[in-house]
Amino acid sequence: MTPILKLPGVGPALAKALQDHGVTSVEDLMARSDADLAAVPGMGTNRIARLKEAAKLLTSGKKAPVQAAPSRRTTAVRPAVKAPVKPAAKPAAKSASSPRKPRRPGVPTGAAKPDASPLVKQPAKVAVETAAATVSATTESVLDGAVVAAQAAQLAAEEKAAKAEAKADKAARKAEALIAEFAAAKEKAKTKAKKEKSKDKKDIAKEKAKEKKILSDKSGSKKKKKKDKKAK
Repeated sequence: MTPILKLPGVGPALAKALQDHGVTSVEDLMARSDADLAAVPGMGTNRIARLKEAAKLLTSGKKAPVQAAPSRRTTAVRPAVKAPVKPAAKPAAKSASSPRKPRRPGVPTGAAKPDASPLVKQPAKVAVETAAATVSATTESVLDGAVVAAQAAQLAAEEKAAKAEAKADKAARKAEALIAEFAAAKEKAKTKAKKEKSKDKKDIAKEKAKEKKILSDKSGSKKKKKKDKKAK
């Protein structure tokens, strides 16, 4: 298995996003469909096609065309090709008395040597395209990293907000439960106080009735004694 980070155009951020979706190697990326890869943040249709092409080249052992551009060698060839062109015009400035060299068939006199600049420009063009592709891939990787980081921050913020909301709801329910418990305790205390008051009234009434009976009994006994004395 070839690690996904070894694939050209895949940076750390995109690699993490791919790994979160189960793509951990270059072979996994080649096996996935375009629809599956499109679900990964930062993966568009063009990028999926480009990464799959790079994956095929990487797994087959071939080098990508953009890596074969000899940009440094071509810059060294230019002075060697252009240097002979300048002195080519000097023989024409000599006197007319000097004998002319025989013309070559099909080549006019004073014709300049063929310019090799198209051959030189071709690798230079490839080098420019290679540099542009590298810059584009790097830029896309940076943008993908920024997108993934922003999405992660958004998810973290939403999760934090959800936790805070759940905590607030729990606190509100607890407060409602305490209010209900306090109201029930208050009502219970009122009922108990009424019962206590009613009981106290009954007890007082009993005590008064008892005292009244005692006083009545004493008064009756005194009257009876008086009657007995008068009878004697």
